[in-house]
Formats: sequence, structure tokens, C-alpha cells
Amino acid sequence: MSDASPPTNPPDTGQSARQFFVFQKLLDTPELARFYTDLLIHSPTTVTAARDRQGFSKSTAYKYANALAELGVAAELDEYENGSTLWRADPVSGHWTGETTVELGPVIIAVYGATSVDDDLELFVDRHGKAALAPAVTATIEYLKGNTTRRGAADALDVPAVEGIAVTQAIERIIAVVGTHDPTLDDVTFDVDVHDRALDQAPYQRSDE
Repeated sequence: MSDASPPTNPPDTGQSARQFFVFQKLLDTPELARFYTDLLIHSPTTVTAARDRQGFSKSTAYKYANALAELGVAAELDEYENGSTLWRADPVSGHWTGETTVELGPVIIAVYGATSVDDDLELFVDRHGKAALAPAVTATIEYLKGNTTRRGAADALDVPAVEGIAVTQAIERIIAVVGTHDPTLDDVTFDVDVHDRALDQAPYQRSDE
């Protein structure tokens, strides 16, 4: 993923380059991607609340919050909750072209972030590499749209059925939580429901709002 090139002839070269740099930083650091995702889906929220949900230390959480602010995808607000400053994260998305054109958004960031805490995703990356996660997200979206089965997704990924089933189950839990915050999925309709008991195993919690 990090070797992809920015798209040719973009409408805003500066913006595209900045977004590409943001994606590189997030996809190279799963824990930072996981913190960004939590901040995004719960915005506005406090750093303390985010670190409690994701199990980071205080120093690590503030380091990540400041890193996201430097990247321009999060900001400290002039608002407070229980004495702590509220933060807001913004969704980042774009198209990048390498061997194929890939549409990147918060869901892919969230999936990469979850590799640090989800055993199925970690095993999938160990066996097939980080670059295999983007096609796995696409295959899972096709499954949720009702266009294929889990075994069909495994065939599309050219992985054993048991691995395809496990990775699509892991990713669908993330899509169910993060999907509404991903502008690349605004026009996508899912026909397959994700059960609440599956969401209980997700690495991210839905916002109470």
C-alpha cells in the first residue's frame, strides 16, 4: 500500500499529495490508525475517552492525538467534557494508482489499525501481506452488498475458504461500525446485516449518539 503512487492529473495536486502522505503515515502505524479511527467515530470526544476505549497509555494517546493534529486530520476544540478538551477527527479519502487504482477511506484505515488487536486480521497479514487487506475489504463489501458469498470472496482473494471466511467476518464488523463515517461508502447499500453479537467482538465501539 505505501508504495502506491499519487494519481495522475489530480484536480488538486497539493490536496492529493497531502492525503497520500496522511495515508502513508496511518497505514505504516496500526496503533495510530486505530487511535484515529476511534477519534473519528466518536467525534467530538476526549483523548482520555479514546485511550480508555482502545487501551492506550496516557502518554501514547496524547502523542497520537498530536501526531494526527500535525497531519491535519484531527483538531483540539475549544470545548470541554468533564474537564477535558474535546477533539474532532475528519474523514480522509482518495484514489491512488499503483498496479491498480485503489479507493482509500476510513474503513481501510480502520482495518489496518485493527491488525494490532484482531487475531484473524493479524494472521491474514502474516500469511498474505499488508497489501492483501485492501482487496479483502473490497471482497467483504461485495459480500455485504449481496453480490457474492463468503466462499466467493475467498475465491476472489485466492485464499483458502477458512481464511476468506475469517477475514471477511473480521472486516464486516469494522465496516458496520466505521462505514457511516467513510465518504467512499456514501452511495453503497448493504443487503447483508451484521449481527449485534458480532459487533461485540469488533475492535471499535459504535458511538452512543
